[in-house]
Amino acid sequence: MSKLPRIGVSSCLLGDEVRFDGGHKRDPFITDVVARYFELVAVCPEMAIGLGVPRPTIQLRLKGDETRLVPGKDPDSMDLTDSMREFAAKVAEREEALCGYIVKKGSPSCGMERVPVVINDQGYRSRDGVGIYTGELRARRPLLPIEEEGRLHDPGLRENFFERACALQRWRELPDPERNVQGFIDFHARHKLMLMARGAHFYQELGRVVAGVRAADLIERRESYIHRFMEVMTIRANKARNVNVLQHVMGFFKEVLSPEDKQELLDLFEAYRAKRVPLGTPLTLLRHHLRHHPNDWLARQFFLEPYPIELSPYTIH
Repeated sequence: MSKLPRIGVSSCLLGDEVRFDGGHKRDPFITDVVARYFELVAVCPEMAIGLGVPRPTIQLRLKGDETRLVPGKDPDSMDLTDSMREFAAKVAEREEALCGYIVKKGSPSCGMERVPVVINDQGYRSRDGVGIYTGELRARRPLLPIEEEGRLHDPGLRENFFERACALQRWRELPDPERNVQGFIDFHARHKLMLMARGAHFYQELGRVVAGVRAADLIERRESYIHRFMEVMTIRANKARNVNVLQHVMGFFKEVLSPEDKQELLDLFEAYRAKRVPLGTPLTLLRHHLRHHPNDWLARQFFLEPYPIELSPYTIH
């Protein structure tokens, strides 16, 4: 790629001192690892709508049947909800090239889930809120993978986030997208194994969108395809389906591997199934065999390396 793909990030996670108390929440994984592979677009929505540093705390509060963003100490003195939504709408329009977004956990503006919401005058709180900025951004950019920094420490969630972000970036990089019928077909073909890891029926379902595509209906088909593709990609592949795909990949080498090599692969598949090794371990061995026994179709499958390996939760940094 000529330039790094872009990911939005809450500014405080990059070490910017923009929090209400003048502090930050720098996340070393984001600043030291993710930054090598993505251009990080820093955004602090609270400062963007005019709140200073330091500043009074803000909260989500139920007013009537709607959740509003208000000051914590004097919730009736100001309502920041509309300003925050308007700013999120501007970011959604301005930053069309983003392929992902990492937000601050628990923030009334940026939190993705389980954000506290004050539900009565006694101060009781539910934990089913979504930050106003992130909620509006998600509504306006439904394809955009969004994840909280804390959840990225969960191996499965991290893998899924970067799988989705990199897949969306590959989609965006297709040349001449509104006329490139072959590029559309190739995109689907190269993600076959990744889709099969979610369920073979998803590959077949999306294949029906691709089948028989012509230049005249390409734009309509693309729109339908990518929305469903990104929806399917939110599904985390389970171990049983991944093992099925691994065995399918192994089948490409059945005529060239020794019995010992085959057994080594099968043992690794079972070790992965039993949670003794991560998925990256059998994938690394399969890539090794692919280098020694090239196969053009298999080499083009993103399942074997869906994102830069250094972003793996199992890599020691």
